[in-house]
Parts: sequence; C-alpha cells; structure tokens
Amino acid sequence: MFHGVGLCDEYPCIRYPEDLESYGYEGELQPGMALCVEAYVGEVGGRDGIKLENQLLVTEDGYELLTHYPFEESFLRD
Repeated sequence: MFHGVGLCDEYPCIRYPEDLESYGYEGELQPGMALCVEAYVGEVGGRDGIKLENQLLVTEDGYELLTHYPFEESFLRD
C-alpha cells in the first residue's frame, strides 16, 4: 500500500494499485509529492508482525528514496 505525507496526513491512501479509482483519488502522482510505501508482514491470525515503511519523493524521472535507515534483517528471524 502507499499513502501520502503532508498537510492531509495520509491522503491518498491506496491499498492496491487496482483500487486507485475506487478509493476516490482522481488526481495523479506529480513531482514534489511525498509518499510512504508500506507493508505489514505477519502470520495470518497471529498477534505479532512487522510494519516496514519507506518514504519517497516523486520526481520528474521516477522517485527519490528519502528513507536512509538500513534494513535490519534480524527483525525477520523466528
């Protein structure tokens, strides 16, 4: 999923690309917009999981990753 960052907090909030229109966002991603791309990973029905989120900036040519904290693989151990 991804969601916006800024004055409107998390608008637009899009869970899956195919749901873009059904969530009411009629705009388009434009350079200068900040977004967070996130995933929640956990066992279905389980009580624990991990939420991974990266912030990015939409640019003329694609995006610039704003999250510079390294991924910690030890979080995924059993």
